Amino acid sequence: MTNQIIPIIDVAKQGAAVVDQLTSALGLPRTLLPENEEITHALQELPRHLNRIPPQLRDQFIAKAVVAASVGPFDGAIVYIWDAVIQQIRHKIEAFGTPMIKTVLNREKDATLSELTDSQTLELAYQLNLMDRQGFLFLSQCREIRNQASVAHPSDIGLDDVEFIVFVSRCAKYGLSDAEDQSGVSLQTVISLIENESAGDDAIAELGSQIAHTFELQRNFFVGLLYSKYVNPSNPTHQRENALKLVMKFSSEISDKSKSDILSRHTEILAKGDTEKKSAANSRQFFSKIGMLNDLGNAEQVAICTKAIENLQNAHLGFNNFYTEPPFAERLEEISIQISPLPAVVIGSFVQVVFQAYLVAA
Repeated sequence: MTNQIIPIIDVAKQGAAVVDQLTSALGLPRTLLPENEEITHALQELPRHLNRIPPQLRDQFIAKAVVAASVGPFDGAIVYIWDAVIQQIRHKIEAFGTPMIKTVLNREKDATLSELTDSQTLELAYQLNLMDRQGFLFLSQCREIRNQASVAHPSDIGLDDVEFIVFVSRCAKYGLSDAEDQSGVSLQTVISLIENESAGDDAIAELGSQIAHTFELQRNFFVGLLYSKYVNPSNPTHQRENALKLVMKFSSEISDKSKSDILSRHTEILAKGDTEKKSAANSRQFFSKIGMLNDLGNAEQVAICTKAIENLQNAHLGFNNFYTEPPFAERLEEISIQISPLPAVVIGSFVQVVFQAYLVAA
């Protein structure tokens, strides 16, 4: 016996009949569920949008969503659709591999995507260039609808057939298709350059230009990634240097949000005290190279200025100072330009060391 394909309109009629019979048999008001006309319209529209979903992704979640919609609970059906979207996005992210996810999330141990909220998962996928800005926007709206107007949480917000179909359409188009946006910068490209011991200046400059012109959310992500790579003293020297050179190529495009994020991470490093001395020193150097010394706290600025003054003083008093002094003088000048005005407590020693160096040079 072969399976007979039943027209969708007949399926809709049968579903409506089941709803009528069940509510009647249980003594429930029929008005608690969508009207038969809404159910019929939803089922007639569904095939068009579900056909956007590759066959291998039409799984149990999609099946349950269709069955739920066939008897009216659109607010339950969208939960199944959304579960399918999140599952697919996680699969795409996992394709980068556990080490890559660990790097992205800045974790010391293997990272699990199940620890992330749906909002964080969407943002991570956007940063990884797995969806474009339009997809991120519409899926974020779907996430909000799922949270505010579904059976996932008690709510007095209802969904009609049209709203349900729009939700399915957006999920199918932006979350359950195989299409990926390629307009951003590949994470793998950035990681490969950082890990390349012989990375050339031209390659670093080109990639820096690409990051400067990518979308802000991805650029913010790369700032955090490069900061983590550089401040960690256990990373190989060439990786740390490549990370610093790369971020310097687009330092003028670093957003206020990125600055705030890495300043917070710097504060966390300082709070760990002696256990993170090398990381703290590397962090200060990172801020210096991207022109952010003036954003550090007063105590940090004093420490940086004092160290630079002492280095110049030691070079000035040391052997062969004619050759060893200039780099330290240039470093102090660079700091004095970024930290303006200089902390009052260092001005005296600053003037003294500069005056001494000037007199000898003259």
